[in-house]
Amino acid sequence: MDTDFSSLLPQNIDHSSFLPKVLEKLFPQQELRETVIGILGEYGRKEFHLEIPRVHLGILKLAGSDVESVKRWTSLACLDWRDLLIEAEYRYSFGKDKLRDRDPEKYAKLERKEQNEYRQWLVKLLAT
Repeated sequence: MDTDFSSLLPQNIDHSSFLPKVLEKLFPQQELRETVIGILGEYGRKEFHLEIPRVHLGILKLAGSDVESVKRWTSLACLDWRDLLIEAEYRYSFGKDKLRDRDPEKYAKLERKEQNEYRQWLVKLLAT
């Protein structure tokens, strides 16, 4: 039986519901998890900080369980959250507008690769 993972694509997921689960998996010790939540909380304080749970999840995708990486990625997000999402979700297709026009099939493959990587990250992390 095939499982429908379309709800786990970056643009489709309920980031706010996945965020606590991901935090708990990456940081099982409550004290460390609370420290990371504090670091992540730096993003979301400014009016231009949009899509807070999505950006927090992107930070965790890129940083994994490395607290120093969480700090670095959070700093980047605070400057421009779009740069963070490009790295977390659109690493292969971003900036490939000419390819999209010239070879839509190849561009679509890049998008599928990004979506599959994101889905696999979530499935693997939450399955453990």
